[in-house]
Amino acid sequence: LIVSYLGVKTPESISFDSSDSKIFTIVSCSNLYPLKRVDLIIESLSVLNSRRKIRWLHFGDGPLRTNLQDIAEIRLGSKENIGYEFKGQIPNSEIIKFYTNNKVDLFLNASSSEGIPVSIMEAQSFGTPVIATDTGGVSELVAPGTGFLLPVNFKPEDLAEKIFLFLNM
Repeated sequence: LIVSYLGVKTPESISFDSSDSKIFTIVSCSNLYPLKRVDLIIESLSVLNSRRKIRWLHFGDGPLRTNLQDIAEIRLGSKENIGYEFKGQIPNSEIIKFYTNNKVDLFLNASSSEGIPVSIMEAQSFGTPVIATDTGGVSELVAPGTGFLLPVNFKPEDLAEKIFLFLNM
């Protein structure tokens, strides 16, 4: 038996201005299904105790989109320092172009179940640190040098605490 991992191409170039640190950009990328637990990202951002300007973008779509947008509006809509956007289903080439042209400070994955997520590999190929759940093969990608692993049964406060650490680096 031979294990043959998927992978991602190393970016040929990155053209964003890394000196622009006024807004802390967080990205997540997944289908909007229950096992992806995007609602926990929303809840974590809602309890995050920071005044720094944050922009959260979610790439992906699914049957929970309307519900999650409603939850985000309720939990994040009144927060002056947090902006969010559900980008919908975007071709992979457009996501790679986004990473090439935009500084992303942090990638989040709150899934209860994973294999070895290509979405994490893509973010990491652009030097983006990751906070993700310790499920499936995620621990093969996320380690102390590349981000933080959370237990699968984490609480929103746990994720908020780790985001806070990155906000203050």
